[in-house]
Amino acid sequence: MTVRIETVAFLALLILTLLRLPSAIREPSSRLTWIATITGLGAIFMVGVVVPLPVIDGWMGGANVVNLIQNLLATTAFWFVMQAARTLDGTRFHPRSLWELPAMYLSFAVPFFLIAHRGGTSDDFIKENAAQLGLWAYASIYMIWVIVIMTRMLIGIRGRQPRPYVLIRVGAWAILLASLIEIAYLTLRVARQGRTAPVEFVGSLFVIPFYGGVVLVCAGIMAIAIVRASRRPMNAALSRLLKRANVDRGMTLTAIPDEDPVHEAYRLAVRLTDIANSEPMSRRERVLLRATAQLLDRQMRAPAVVRMTSVDPKAVTA
Repeated sequence: MTVRIETVAFLALLILTLLRLPSAIREPSSRLTWIATITGLGAIFMVGVVVPLPVIDGWMGGANVVNLIQNLLATTAFWFVMQAARTLDGTRFHPRSLWELPAMYLSFAVPFFLIAHRGGTSDDFIKENAAQLGLWAYASIYMIWVIVIMTRMLIGIRGRQPRPYVLIRVGAWAILLASLIEIAYLTLRVARQGRTAPVEFVGSLFVIPFYGGVVLVCAGIMAIAIVRASRRPMNAALSRLLKRANVDRGMTLTAIPDEDPVHEAYRLAVRLTDIANSEPMSRRERVLLRATAQLLDRQMRAPAVVRMTSVDPKAVTA
């Protein structure tokens, strides 16, 4: 029995969607990943891995509209997974950037409806109609946006140290490579090279790296989520110690609703280091800040002032 790579990608996204649901409800910072996985799940569903493709396309009136819906959902998924990967270190997501999505949709949806002959529902819709200029424009523009999104994600996570980021990087590069391969295939076909063996060989190179890349990106996000979940109790304990140290120094603390423990530890560590400007720190405080800096550096870049204060011998009193 042969298992399609699309099926593996669908199962990976399904597992990730279910696993991330509780944290998406509890933590706003996890919602980007959840939106990415559920829209990606919808995109791969449109391939026909669960319900036969003719049935799905029939719901939409036929004529391969399912392919357009699949690419709209995939673009959404890639865009949100890019945003999720870039904010895993605590960087804030800016909702105003959502305007990019409708612009992307419009850029390849218009050429789709300009395809002269879309034919009946087919698993090989792209290959059967690749000689048409309208299809080349539609599919190539979609692939270009995927390349842009993957490139932005790779730039955004550059320099991140946790090992799960390696899976995300490799997956992003695989998707990027597959997109370039697809554009090359489409260009050969619109240049009237025909469905010769060499041309079809180029086209066959798309599926494995594309869907394999999706699986790797999912695995990387899942691994980071597991690591973060395992560190949550440590972050919470560290926050409690930092609160006590702040209170002992006479500081008034204001709780922030639904604040993630790692961000709370970050904020409290910065507040505690503020006293170094006016009075010496005790050895216990310095050790606490050193532990905070080490833990934060594994999840997000610890503030420079925290790292400096935790190791500066001039800040220690007997």
